Amino acid sequence: MRHRLLCSLVILLNSTTAMSQSDPGMGADDPASSAVERMKVMEESPSGLLMEGRGLLMEGRVMAGLGLSDRRFPNPAGRFPVVDHPVHLKPLFHPDPAQPIADAIAALRKELTDPISMTWEPMAAWTYQHATKVVPGSPHAKSLLWQAISSTWTLWQNNGDYGQISCSLQNNVGVGTPLTPYLGPGVGDPTVVNNILVSPDTTVQLYWQQSFFENRIRWRIGKISDASFFDRNAVAYDPIGGFMSLDFNQSLTNPFPSRGFGTVLSVDFGDNLTIRSGILNSASSGATSGFDGLSWAHLLTIVEADIRIFPEVFGTKREGHLRFMGWYNAIENPNGPGNIGGPGTTFNMDLAVADHATIFARVGWGSQDVTVSNFAVSCGFGISSPFGLESCQTGFAVEYAHITSLGRASAGLYESGSTTHAPLPGGIYGIGLLAGKLGATHQPIPGGEHYMLEWYWRVRATKSINTGPVIQVVRDPGAGIDTSVIWGWRTTISF
Repeated sequence: MRHRLLCSLVILLNSTTAMSQSDPGMGADDPASSAVERMKVMEESPSGLLMEGRGLLMEGRVMAGLGLSDRRFPNPAGRFPVVDHPVHLKPLFHPDPAQPIADAIAALRKELTDPISMTWEPMAAWTYQHATKVVPGSPHAKSLLWQAISSTWTLWQNNGDYGQISCSLQNNVGVGTPLTPYLGPGVGDPTVVNNILVSPDTTVQLYWQQSFFENRIRWRIGKISDASFFDRNAVAYDPIGGFMSLDFNQSLTNPFPSRGFGTVLSVDFGDNLTIRSGILNSASSGATSGFDGLSWAHLLTIVEADIRIFPEVFGTKREGHLRFMGWYNAIENPNGPGNIGGPGTTFNMDLAVADHATIFARVGWGSQDVTVSNFAVSCGFGISSPFGLESCQTGFAVEYAHITSLGRASAGLYESGSTTHAPLPGGIYGIGLLAGKLGATHQPIPGGEHYMLEWYWRVRATKSINTGPVIQVVRDPGAGIDTSVIWGWRTTISF
């Protein structure tokens, strides 16, 4: 499907509809096929800093007439949402207490950045989580605040082609509790059970993006989060408004590095097939320039086919996706001198089964030497307006994964008394360096089985504020976690 090219390449729902990527779609009330037609209309308006007589104000009016947002929305990884079947949640309360702030930010945009074809979006999220059982020495509770601002500077856009600079700044701090260590490793998870968070330091995503042949080919190069483009999903992808654990935002077998230098190329073959490929620095730790550790021996290479399907479900034509991804990851050998590499693959699907319900599934395999999990499978569903509650959205998902020794090291789970031959490579899900500091001088405990369940309920309280509980259950006997229930609450605000 063609990306929206005006300010963000994709359709985003701003504060007058719903938040972030949480609204990509539970139902078929706005199929992607019609969205593609609207995008074709919008491509007719030239704009950008270098285009005379055109700008964001005119484009904004065109988009408003089509019922679309004219601004980009930030999210934890600078990711782009899936735009199929957008869901519109109605605010529960009026008026919005944050409206004066939203109005002030809108005035600043109009006066300062709209004239130069630049967009920017601030956002914040507060989360609280309490785990009933953790590994010895780990905290039970975390209260954290994440803040971000994303911007896109359009230099030109004409006839479907554009040139843009995309930037996202993100940071998180502890609110009443220390920021680190994160809670995920405390329950045996090699990644993070709160994927809203970024690395302990301020992180930057900065890259150039350009399209060719009426937006059928899109190229990006710079400091990139590969999760922005690969293994996306309609309902299991966005930690701001959907499933909060990284386990359900992507396959646990994906060895995605944290915002390293790289390039991504996307090619549309018609409206229902996109092929993506990317090469990224596998050694980046995220809070750096993205070039740290870069070499021919430290690269992650990915190819993905994204296929749109329109099956008939219970007598109604619905929309879904089939995504097939293969990768090869080359990293520094964590068990000795030199470098190692290995392949992996991921299958990812989503399908609308009713007007307000979408199911998803993922299964992935990866070489155990270069990823935190060599096999993982997850599935679940998302529902908007459950029980007729038009301000609410909910989802439920389960996962099974086999954790590797590298996954144990990433979680900082080591045998006492033994030593490794080399420190843990940084950049594994952005927490490799953190785990290394916790115990890089010890051999990791053996890999083992890992189970996870998550349920969330989101309420669009006002136009700017979303809030609701997130409950997770983790079982990882090898890490000493027979069962841990993580009680959580998530509140986000956007302007």
